[in-house]
Amino acid sequence: MADIETDVLIVGTGPAGSATAALLSSYGVANMIVNRYRWLSNTPRAHITNQRTMEVLRDLGPDVEAEAMMHASPQELMGENVFCESLAGEEIGRMKSWGTAPLSKAEHLLSSPCFMNDLPQTFMEPILFKSACARGTQARMSTEYVGHVQDADGVITTCRDRLSGKDFTVRSKFLVGADGGNSLVAEHLGLPLDGKMGVGGSMNILFRADLSKYVAHRPSVLYWVMQPGADVGGIGMGLVRMVRPWDEWLIVWGYDINQPPPEVTPELATEVARQLVGDSALEIELLGANTWTVNNCFATHMQKGRVFIMGDAAHRHPPSNGLGSNTSIQDGFNLAWKLAKVVKGQAGIGLLDSYSAER
Repeated sequence: MADIETDVLIVGTGPAGSATAALLSSYGVANMIVNRYRWLSNTPRAHITNQRTMEVLRDLGPDVEAEAMMHASPQELMGENVFCESLAGEEIGRMKSWGTAPLSKAEHLLSSPCFMNDLPQTFMEPILFKSACARGTQARMSTEYVGHVQDADGVITTCRDRLSGKDFTVRSKFLVGADGGNSLVAEHLGLPLDGKMGVGGSMNILFRADLSKYVAHRPSVLYWVMQPGADVGGIGMGLVRMVRPWDEWLIVWGYDINQPPPEVTPELATEVARQLVGDSALEIELLGANTWTVNNCFATHMQKGRVFIMGDAAHRHPPSNGLGSNTSIQDGFNLAWKLAKVVKGQAGIGLLDSYSAER
């Protein structure tokens, strides 16, 4: 006998997991979501939000879409991709992006009533998680997935309360692994991956500094910096990314993946920021720094029996095209309505086979 019973158990509260939970609760399907940490996203990470993702938020309700737009940088501030030697240095060129070119803008307006925007994950994730909990999702933080077994009628998942160290079991009709790039659910399923992990090394430097004198006249969300060493690791060039206009920024700079990752000290962070901004006297308020690896692989199948994976658990690709959280949230939309139909007896379980084929 399991300790807890629910229709759907979701592992992971990131964009994929929280979107799935919010949608299931909107459809009246009992669900539970667990997060091994005691917090939601504490770094901006994913940010570019496309029209299809905004349609998912609109489907959750006008209040959800409105809250997202309230926190987002609007499309016009996303501007163009700017290529330069540094923010203060020579500008090499600009590339019309994010629907700024006339034909692209027309396509955007014709394609959807929703507008793309720049919404950092530190806003998107809490919006989705709050929507889920407000609609009935049972959420447990500091709770990690340990393992699962499935039978013809459902899944028994073992979870561990990280505060007490005690294990408990959850009986669900379906299990969703949205537990990130190091997904234990995907590992336990043994689903094959196509591609390569660890193709590049990157460091993130999150800081506050008023850079409006360098950028306000040429708004952009991505300033690509072409300097010696910029092609080492990382994503091919140095990047100064606007998080909040124009005083919160995220720098992405590469390192050699074949060497140990550097220790990103405050001194190193300030040095790199000054180098890419092009201001040797720049003072920054360092908010955080970390190293990470660029991956490029995906699961060739995203389900086995009554267990599914989504988000970074299923596809781990470079961030350059802004597909990460968009694809993850759209994974959730694709699966949630199908789970709801099956749980309510309005469709046969064979409908769920279309999830992997479509995603």
